[in-house]
Amino acid sequence: MKKPSIFVLIICGLILLILVLTGRALHNGEVNSTVLRETVSNEVATTSAQSEEGVVDEVAVVSPAETEPFVPRDKEPEECVVIDDFAGGVSKLQWFTVNDGVMGGLSQGSAALEQNVLVHRGVLNTNGGGFSYVGARLPADIFSGYSRLQIRLDTFGRQYAVNFGDARNSRISHQAPIPLGPVDAWQEVSIDFDQTVPTIFSRWVNSSPFVASAIEELNFILGDGIDGPFRMEIDWIKACI
Repeated sequence: MKKPSIFVLIICGLILLILVLTGRALHNGEVNSTVLRETVSNEVATTSAQSEEGVVDEVAVVSPAETEPFVPRDKEPEECVVIDDFAGGVSKLQWFTVNDGVMGGLSQGSAALEQNVLVHRGVLNTNGGGFSYVGARLPADIFSGYSRLQIRLDTFGRQYAVNFGDARNSRISHQAPIPLGPVDAWQEVSIDFDQTVPTIFSRWVNSSPFVASAIEELNFILGDGIDGPFRMEIDWIKACI
């Protein structure tokens, strides 16, 4: 009887030990599950906060697809717009000179700002060319919507012409003579765009007519065939309707 009793006690002890270990395992599992749930909950909360911040940023930067396309309104041109007026001794454009030396000529010309006017001066030599001009590159479309050039200038009795450089063909200039005025006197002249003719080195050529949007350069050229010193002053230049 004693041996069976001992075996029973051993078996009961083992069962009790198993129950204790199982209880601890279940307890640890619940704790770990709680920690896991808390961790997941924290991650979800963090992700939600980040998502909300992201949504705020996306709302601040509206996608172009969610807005109506921008269509610029046509602006009526002013009656006249100033191309350059040399106010305060400062030019709106970058002016330069070209002489017949590019063709082997001997004429000399230069340009400078003096007392708020643009001065073109030099000596014309008809032996080998006989021209000099002062010019500037123009902002794109500056003549679009306008029909004429208005200038206040003094040519000191010399016959100048105005050239409009054509972006469609760099050799072409649309030219018109500047009306002669009194010697050493200011005058205001108007050059209609539709009165210009296409030229190459001041010689008429059969080419496309004047188109305002194609004009990229403006220059004032002297090539009147008269040897000797010259001077021309420009007070202002405007494009007008």
